[in-house]
Amino acid sequence: MRNHSLGSNIGSLLHRCKKLETSMRRAGFPAFLACLPISVLALEYALILRQKNANISRITKRIGRWQATVLELSVHEKTRAEFIDLDRQMRGDIAGACDSMRTLRDLCVEICAMFTEVGYHSAMLRRGRDRFDATVTEACRLSQALIDTVDAHDRRALAIRQQEHAIVQAGEASAAAHAARAAAET
Repeated sequence: MRNHSLGSNIGSLLHRCKKLETSMRRAGFPAFLACLPISVLALEYALILRQKNANISRITKRIGRWQATVLELSVHEKTRAEFIDLDRQMRGDIAGACDSMRTLRDLCVEICAMFTEVGYHSAMLRRGRDRFDATVTEACRLSQALIDTVDAHDRRALAIRQQEHAIVQAGEASAAAHAARAAAET
């Protein structure tokens, strides 16, 4: 609901800027001055996109480091049998973050389309939208790779634990059989 509200607010602001541009042109202002309000709004939105892009890029780098850590844990003897996300909550959190980023990307596309609808075309805005789309796509791809890596690690850890448990049970059964034989011989 919040994103719909935000899109509506920006759409309303765009239409007011377009009306102001039309009024300024009718009043005799040069075209470059008349389109200044909508140009400033586009610049502001492009700067917001740049900041969001930088934030998601930082998140993407963290995800890459987390994946490297999980891969490293999977190699070490002591940690490869330890569960990372037994309750699967981390996977849910990562998937939720991807959903939020995709929603933000959809809102970005919607807002850029609003600029086009009012007749404002900006290469800067288009490049910002394309960069943002690519960044979100990469973040979600890496997030899914992290989820897959954690799943693989936890499956291996479970297999190791089950194997260790089977060995312990076999040892106990063997000891019990030896004890029974020894008791039977006496």
